Amino acid sequence: MKKPPLYPVHPIKDLRDLLNHATDRFRDRVALQSKKQGAYRPVTYHQLRERVVELGTAYFELGLQKGDRMAVLSENRTEWALAYLAAVTMGLVVVPIDKDLTPREIRHILNFAQPKLLVGSRDYVIRLNDYRDELPSLQQLISMEEEAEGADLAFPEALQKGYQALSRGNRSFQDARMSGEDLAAIIFTSGTTGSSKGVMLTHGNIASNVMAISHYVSIKDGVVLSVLPLHHTYECTAGLLVALYQGCTICYAESLRRIPDNLQETGATVMLGVPLLFESFYRRIESAIKEKGERKFRLAKGIASVSERLFKVNLRRRLFKRVHQKLGGRLQLFISGGAAMNPRVAKGFRELGIDFIQGYGMTEASPIISVNHVNCFKDDAVGLPLPGLEVKIVEEEILVRGPSVMKGYYLNEAATSETLKDGWLHTGDLGYFNQDGFLYVSGRRKSVIVTPNGKNVYPEEIEALLNESLYILESLVWGGPEEDPSKAEVQAIIVPRTEAFDQEFGPSHYDEAKVYEVLAEEVKERCKKLAGYKRVRKFVLRPKEFEKTTTRKLKRYLYTGKPKKLVTE
Repeated sequence: MKKPPLYPVHPIKDLRDLLNHATDRFRDRVALQSKKQGAYRPVTYHQLRERVVELGTAYFELGLQKGDRMAVLSENRTEWALAYLAAVTMGLVVVPIDKDLTPREIRHILNFAQPKLLVGSRDYVIRLNDYRDELPSLQQLISMEEEAEGADLAFPEALQKGYQALSRGNRSFQDARMSGEDLAAIIFTSGTTGSSKGVMLTHGNIASNVMAISHYVSIKDGVVLSVLPLHHTYECTAGLLVALYQGCTICYAESLRRIPDNLQETGATVMLGVPLLFESFYRRIESAIKEKGERKFRLAKGIASVSERLFKVNLRRRLFKRVHQKLGGRLQLFISGGAAMNPRVAKGFRELGIDFIQGYGMTEASPIISVNHVNCFKDDAVGLPLPGLEVKIVEEEILVRGPSVMKGYYLNEAATSETLKDGWLHTGDLGYFNQDGFLYVSGRRKSVIVTPNGKNVYPEEIEALLNESLYILESLVWGGPEEDPSKAEVQAIIVPRTEAFDQEFGPSHYDEAKVYEVLAEEVKERCKKLAGYKRVRKFVLRPKEFEKTTTRKLKRYLYTGKPKKLVTE
């Protein structure tokens, strides 16, 4: 297969270059907007630059200097982006914090990273005051609200402070200098294995990733609905920095529940997400199709396919107009990352007239490592390695080397030396290349089940098959609770989809025994596609969803270390 041509990019060496390039080029275009008092409030690229300069100058006025650390803690909103951009473009090191962490976890990160300033939304700032005495490094709190409740300054006051300093001739922000080697951010990963480490990313790391992504993915002039948490590098790099670099308008979703409404209100053309989100969307579409008749849907797909093959005309948006209207009417591209995507879902969206691509990455690589191209893709692969990155497979593990690979883990030389060896990032992910150079991810090395006869079983492969069942909401596959590795076998923890059972049998006409009976048959049927040693031998039920990271990855370590009473098929 011939590789796709590269889109041209503008060279940048750091995030200040990125901001200057974007605001010079797209001056009057809307850059950011989030909802206030029921309406989206736009900020143009010109206004974005003005506010970043004002806020960055205010940081200097508060006594911060290049290299100092600054934390940001809030839901997605315009002020998050402004706080982040002002910090990195004046030389501060940003520490983005997951808003869903417990107070103890937040306190740990703040004491470990020791930021002098925290910018946060009202609720988090007020909560911080309960233990501010325990945070000796934290000198200033800025609230993202109009009022400084619980903080030293409100956001408008900080902007005004910077504006007044600029009026007096303060040129601290304009005169600040940085290089690609300067540290830009310390990101504490929300690991699925229970450990959290501070990933140090330089300006050069992030800038190189922005350019490399833009070589393969073009969202120019698009309207991006931002739904994933900005503290996560996937959304921050791809959903914020790449979007600004390419001149997009970024609209912040109010919540996951409000995504359909926000798609309508913003006329979004692009949305980044994770597999669980897209699978949920597609499941609803499939249900609507079944209600209205699958025969009509298959006929429309056939017409679309013939028109493309014979006449080179794409009628999908017209034929599936109602679906597009439900998604705002202008949606063109879904981009998935964070976990393996079900190829059937990706293909399904494309058949409806929405381009769908998935990529692969990790925070330690800034984060994108590979991605599919809209015109050159394989739905069961995570794409082609980005330009400038070397990717190789050693003993099944994916290794990466290049300009976007992290500087190391903050104050953790042991973990750094274990992960970075001779310049190569050891991802801990297992995978392979096909003959066309597409990268496939099999699973995490730490999750692999080794059967007594020495066979390797990848839980993610089996989970994907099980989760296709209408009766299974989600599943976790592991080697069982036995400590003796010679007794390891493929077992599963399954969360039933109660809605499917209610619809099939009626809410009060089935019991736990019936659920086991149905799922035993479903597990057996799904596993027929697998080699004998990969098939699920035992399973237990779980009444509620698994706990997940903010990017919707299962926290496996919470469920795979405790003995469980198992139910045999």
